[in-house]
Amino acid sequence: MPRTQKTTYQSLRYDRPNRDGGFLHLLLFYILPFIAFNAILFYCITSRPNISLELADTNDYLTTQATLRIKSHFPVKSMQVNLEGEEIALEDMKGKTFVIPLTKNGVLEVRVENLNGMSTTLFEHVNILDDNPPSIEDTSINDGVVTLTVKDSQSGVNFDSIYAVNSAGEQVEPLTVDRATCTLSYEMDPQGLHVFAQDKAQNEVQANFTSHKEGDTETLDGGVTDPEGGAEGAEAVSGEVAAEGAT
Repeated sequence: MPRTQKTTYQSLRYDRPNRDGGFLHLLLFYILPFIAFNAILFYCITSRPNISLELADTNDYLTTQATLRIKSHFPVKSMQVNLEGEEIALEDMKGKTFVIPLTKNGVLEVRVENLNGMSTTLFEHVNILDDNPPSIEDTSINDGVVTLTVKDSQSGVNFDSIYAVNSAGEQVEPLTVDRATCTLSYEMDPQGLHVFAQDKAQNEVQANFTSHKEGDTETLDGGVTDPEGGAEGAEAVSGEVAAEGAT
């Protein structure tokens, strides 16, 4: 009996390392490779492009650009860039950095798709370009002289572009020009005075004025004409302006 007990004890003693070694073998060669393989597979299936979009400032209010950077290492399958539904071609700088040239305002949409079919879409609102003409405001008439103010909130008024034409088609020089207040005055042609003005982004506005007298009251009628030739109506400028005491 004592010898049998000793043999059993020795059998248990030398069997434990074998069981520990078997578990270690199972962990290293089966469990960990299985976890690593599935982690890599999950990454490959679900990985989305890591992209950034940066809009630059503008120097001339006519053009600007956006920079697209792709930071992920997964292969890119396709890229689509649209501004208000119009596709824009990219300019490749280096690596995964691209330049998007912009010439008008709108919603910029960038979509990048990885080789696995996963995609990322970014939107950027472009509103720094000047695509609106200046406005002609604060019109008045007194003693046959019409005074008006030209305003532009983005690129600014190009005073060298402002001129007026009377009903005979002759160009009329302004009587006064105040660049500090953007105010000009012209001798009024009752049959029609047409004033043209541009901003520094070359957007143009045209205002057409006529005048008539009712007793001692001189009334100015006017309206702004858009670049397509349609009139916006007298209320777009200042409606009807009456000056009391005109001769």
